[in-house]
Amino acid sequence: MSTFENKEAMELNVEEMNEVAGGTYYKKLPAMEGFIVYKILPGDTLYKIAKIHHTTVDALLSYNPQITNRNLIRAGAYMYIRK
Repeated sequence: MSTFENKEAMELNVEEMNEVAGGTYYKKLPAMEGFIVYKILPGDTLYKIAKIHHTTVDALLSYNPQITNRNLIRAGAYMYIRK
């Protein structure tokens, strides 16, 4: 069972969006108990993030349904990492 059963929980208004270079907007994720909201940095990969936070790529993907391609994440986007 996914941590995010209700997609409406992922929908945010314009004030909660973050503009990054090139006019791309990413939704800032709402706070969720037991998780930190991580802003993806240039050069980050899921493997690198997982290693730093002592978890796995599969675990990161399980609570970040907005990441649809494990080989492509964008700097400036947000993701959850379990505390």
